[in-house]
Amino acid sequence: VARAGYMEVLTFVLTSHEENFDMLNRTDDGNKAVIIANPRTSEFEVVRSSLMSCLLKTLKHNIDHPRPIKIFEVGDVVSLDTSRDVGASNNRRLAALYCNSNSGFEEIMGLVDRIVKIVRAPHINFGQTYYVPSSEPEFFTKRQCKIVMSDGKQVGYLGIVHAEVLRKFGIPDPCTFVEIDIEALL
Repeated sequence: VARAGYMEVLTFVLTSHEENFDMLNRTDDGNKAVIIANPRTSEFEVVRSSLMSCLLKTLKHNIDHPRPIKIFEVGDVVSLDTSRDVGASNNRRLAALYCNSNSGFEEIMGLVDRIVKIVRAPHINFGQTYYVPSSEPEFFTKRQCKIVMSDGKQVGYLGIVHAEVLRKFGIPDPCTFVEIDIEALL
């Protein structure tokens, strides 16, 4: 990803409930996020369930940099998992965010195609369609898709970030985002 001109960032695993859900137009059904019992501040209420809010927050603090801004992170997300003895499971993900005056699918889809080709993902047939339409609230309608393996299992998603989400984070320019489950991809 760095070879494609993206700058690596490292963000906190803990985040606020608002950033993890509300600011991304997501709803919390109570079955996704691991909630911290006694957080020291409201910024560290939950363990992140996606890398998206962390990258958008990083972008907000670096918005004065020249365009395009290309950042990525490889990090853990945590979800509730009653089958585990600790009640939660970690998952390693790769996320990338592209911000410019005009941000389209081509930048992020090209990055995904390159990653799939380089890692020779055994469950994705390069050259075949592995993008399936999706409807996530943090992206524009019909400007998003799931990344699926040949058996139909979802390993990621990408799209053009919804203008309302960008407004909530104080980002004036369009952004495209991708998040991939590295463990499932390999």
